[in-house]
Amino acid sequence: MNSGQMKNWCSIFFAAGCLCSSGVGRAADLIGAAQETAVVQKYCGSCHSDALMYGGLSVQHFDAARPDPTLTAMLLSKITNGHTPKDVSAADSAGVLKMMRESAMGAAGQGVPDEETQVMFARTLALQSKGAYEWNILWENTGASTRDRALIASILREKPSAKYEGVTDSYRLIVSCRAGTREGEIKVTWANAPAGEGQMMSVAVDSAAAFQHKVEGGRAQGNGNNGPGATILKMPLPTQSLTVSNLFGDGNLVFPFSALSQATRPDLAVCFPASEAAK
Repeated sequence: MNSGQMKNWCSIFFAAGCLCSSGVGRAADLIGAAQETAVVQKYCGSCHSDALMYGGLSVQHFDAARPDPTLTAMLLSKITNGHTPKDVSAADSAGVLKMMRESAMGAAGQGVPDEETQVMFARTLALQSKGAYEWNILWENTGASTRDRALIASILREKPSAKYEGVTDSYRLIVSCRAGTREGEIKVTWANAPAGEGQMMSVAVDSAAAFQHKVEGGRAQGNGNNGPGATILKMPLPTQSLTVSNLFGDGNLVFPFSALSQATRPDLAVCFPASEAAK
């Protein structure tokens, strides 16, 4: 990413109401794609792999040259103890380092990068998180057979923590469809929220009555030895919205399925036949 692109990203952040510190617009204050990928794999990859899926999060296929904004926002939340892209963009270097102290950055037992690298890494993730609050669509395994290709749609929502002052809980909704096998999955993952295995949550699809869902443990749910962080929802593909409550303290989280593009929805719906039958 060149300096012109960085300046443009910073301008977009200003337009969106996010603050950029004086260094964020300069390429020298951001980490390069190859180095960023190496940092992610070294300090995050040993726990957040396809095999382990701790916290419902895998970075095994992380590509800093083509980042998923919802994934980078979750990574940022984990390495800054629950701070948002806006928080990081507004902070000076000392403030960013304070956010990162005793965070998931050192959870893999590899130590942590030098302070300059930590700050650049956090600032880069903050910029790459632009667009996380809208639907992000990507195809995985594009070079593989049609059977193995997967369509992934994800979106991020945030709420102030009900437990920790100054902390923001982040929630990522991931809808996936492997068209070749028609295997679909709807998963909610979270960072910093205290709720976990055994917790009951309320789920409402569109205007239907809410149902109770219990957060399970184990790899399939993304809740490994590194603590809870995800749950798979058995439900049809919503048309208008998915509303989740109770798990996250007071209030609801609403994921807007009505905002999915008309081109994307049919590709996802083939993995959720009940959704089509309900129309």
